[in-house]
Amino acid sequence: MKKLLVLGLVAVMATGALAQSSEENMMGMFFSPDVFNDETTNFPNTFTPFNSYIVLLNATVPSVAAYEAGLMLSDPTVFLLNVDGPNGWTNFGGPTNHLVGFVTPVPAMADGGAVLSTIQMLYTGTATVEISMGPSSPSSFNSEGPGIANGENVDETFLCPLTSFQDGPWGVVATINGPGVVATEAQSLSSVKALFN
Repeated sequence: MKKLLVLGLVAVMATGALAQSSEENMMGMFFSPDVFNDETTNFPNTFTPFNSYIVLLNATVPSVAAYEAGLMLSDPTVFLLNVDGPNGWTNFGGPTNHLVGFVTPVPAMADGGAVLSTIQMLYTGTATVEISMGPSSPSSFNSEGPGIANGENVDETFLCPLTSFQDGPWGVVATINGPGVVATEAQSLSSVKALFN
């Protein structure tokens, strides 16, 4: 937890300047900067560069000072062309290992969402690609993750459940050329039975 805190403080001190479901502080990936639902967890590949967004939903904090998350793609031929974010976004990790601090904390929108980063991708294949999210390396949460630090009190950190409601160290949060990720909470027995009719 202290690593996330330190990252947030480093980003703040660098310039001298001082967040669908009822579950809180959920993190996931969407292919829209402002619509965060099951439909925007899949991108039908167009063979041209496209953007994905790491998003915090149902934030319990007014702003985010720092976040950490690991990304894993099921197909290594997906190119990550650019990874960036708002408010003095500084990644101390890499394109798939986000150890990020913000110079100015990112405010949560009125609906409790916050776009934490934008990842420009290019995929020239036709297979389904699963994008999983999990802990960063190193992790401030004992090899769990993702997580955030409160923008008003960086000592206050939160381990974030995934928007896909998957448990474990890694969970699929988005797809390319796939069905998208339907939240477990939204599934019902009748929808499962419909698959077999």
